[in-house]
Amino acid sequence: MIRKILVGIDFSEHSKTTLKYATQLANKLSADITLIHSYTLPLVNFETGYIPPIEDIQKEAEAEMNVLLNSFSGFKYNTVIKMGFATEVILEYAEEHGFDLIILGIVGQGFVKKHLIGSTAYQVCKESRIPVLIIPKNAEYKSIQKIAFACDFHHDLHKTELYLKVKNIVQYIGSSLEIISVVESEKSVDVKFAEEYLYFEKKMENVPHEHFFVTHDKATEGILEFIKARKSDWLIISPLKHSIFEKLFKESVTKEIVFHSPIPVLSIHE
Repeated sequence: MIRKILVGIDFSEHSKTTLKYATQLANKLSADITLIHSYTLPLVNFETGYIPPIEDIQKEAEAEMNVLLNSFSGFKYNTVIKMGFATEVILEYAEEHGFDLIILGIVGQGFVKKHLIGSTAYQVCKESRIPVLIIPKNAEYKSIQKIAFACDFHHDLHKTELYLKVKNIVQYIGSSLEIISVVESEKSVDVKFAEEYLYFEKKMENVPHEHFFVTHDKATEGILEFIKARKSDWLIISPLKHSIFEKLFKESVTKEIVFHSPIPVLSIHE
């Protein structure tokens, strides 16, 4: 059940896109939304030695929050403004107050954002035990008819509850499920792969779904090409540690997908 949604806001233009998407989703699910914004102290101006008072920074954030809320009249939002680093503030607040879903926006695929500064959305999805929905730039809400799930059957799925989490989300949203498995070649399909596949199929037998095997030497490209071709509405990923994808292709598939997916990405930990 998704009853409490936490939406990270930084007052950028994409924040408005993210909030619009979150609001429409919350309306469909009859869920409550809390907006959370964090701020840090600015760098010291060594020439003047001046640091703006925390109270001034807080008031400025509150003013920006009010401007944002005024442009989204008709829906009741709870708001939180806290000092601290965004990732830490979001994760701590979400855990402490029992949220069911975190929604964050992500912008750009540039070198600086991706490799040097990093992304709050990516960091949160990597660390959060609560499902995280990442909204890409220019995403518009529409009925969620088809959810794709990128699944790695080289992992010990029978030791996790991942199947149950995916199953619950798909049934709750009321969509169909398309499971995609990317393999480098036919040789990648070994006994362990087959056992985990059969286990997962058994657990998902009462959920409408199809399974697709895609042969591709790059997992990320295989997944992204699939969701574009199938016109998926959401993509579910699970940031599994020490994934066979990372071993084979020496890349963080999770990070690449988060930054490049044209559709919302739902991150669910095992």
